[in-house]
Amino acid sequence: MAKVLISSLGTGSKRDGSYMKANYEINKQRYKTSFIADALNKNLDFDKIYLVGTKKSIWDEAYLAFGGESDKYLEELYEKKELGEVTNDVLSEFRATLPKLETIIVKYGLNDDELWDNFSEFLNIAKEIKDGDELYLDITHSFRSLALMSFVMTQFAHTISDKNFKIAGVFYGMFEYQGENNGVTPIVDIKILLEIQDWIKAIDAIKHYSDFNPLVALLAENHIEKEVQKTFINLNNTISLANIASIRQFIDTASKKIRTIESAENKIVKLLAPEIFSLVERLNKEKMSDFQYELALWFYENKNYALSYMALGEAIVTKTCELKSPDENSEDKTVREEAKRHIDHPYDKLYWQHGEDKDTVSEIRNNIAHQLNTRKDRVNQDIERLRRFLDNFKPYFEE
Repeated sequence: MAKVLISSLGTGSKRDGSYMKANYEINKQRYKTSFIADALNKNLDFDKIYLVGTKKSIWDEAYLAFGGESDKYLEELYEKKELGEVTNDVLSEFRATLPKLETIIVKYGLNDDELWDNFSEFLNIAKEIKDGDELYLDITHSFRSLALMSFVMTQFAHTISDKNFKIAGVFYGMFEYQGENNGVTPIVDIKILLEIQDWIKAIDAIKHYSDFNPLVALLAENHIEKEVQKTFINLNNTISLANIASIRQFIDTASKKIRTIESAENKIVKLLAPEIFSLVERLNKEKMSDFQYELALWFYENKNYALSYMALGEAIVTKTCELKSPDENSEDKTVREEAKRHIDHPYDKLYWQHGEDKDTVSEIRNNIAHQLNTRKDRVNQDIERLRRFLDNFKPYFEE
């Protein structure tokens, strides 16, 4: 496992022959240096450091801060930097002298082409990250677009990569605060912003795809209370298995579960309580048929079309049981089979196969449930039909 830092270089300016130094503080330790990556390295001792800068960044100061000893080369770096002529070839001696460091020349990012070029450079860095590595970002200096690029690249690489690396810190040196802090510039870890993005993606997966898996994974990673984890794991499992009875049971006991979520120590988890409450309020129907129909609508809205067909098929049969056999148990298999033959017109033709008509709810539902290949060329049509089925059957559930 390696500790890797990606740090952006600013341009800076010399006064009286030297760059301005800051009194950086991290983990209660202070380091007076003109170069925040130097302070971070002294405190955390990185195995690899990627310095990202433009042709006019302070490569000379970076060379000096990390132990470069050639006055001649230092002067050359300064001259090239002032002329805006720093290239990868110019930095070859830098890399040879300081093997712990890797230098990356990027463009200013003045247009889309330059931004894409820079993004490619950052992705090349990501390719070097290995399983188990700890990645740290420093977004203090350089153009804000580079700091943002570093931030976005990390998220992108972490999402698409099959490598299991950890984003261990995102550092920012708050130089603007040193005037209120006795001349000390605190280095703050704003990794929480990345974590919030992960939570946003998890919540989005719930709202748009009824997928609780990303949330369950985050709960485990953040060591959230076992009772809260159990609540979401159970809900995720019941939805994943399309267990309508279990979902109904969850809804029936949801008030207790919401209180558990609201009492969680994690602030973001607490914000999830209204989302779960909204789902519960929507599905909390007195009649089983209304619950199943609303569940079908919810699955459809979340693009879970297979489960929507399953729930709709069950809702139609349950509703018929409630209308035709109110004194019978609508969960009884025999009662349900009989109900299928007594669905009111015109809903019967929409539900049940008649003659050559195979574009009915039951036909499509059975094809999905039994993984038949008779409709393999009708996927898009069946999704379009589903919306019409939901609309056409709505009056049936309002009777």
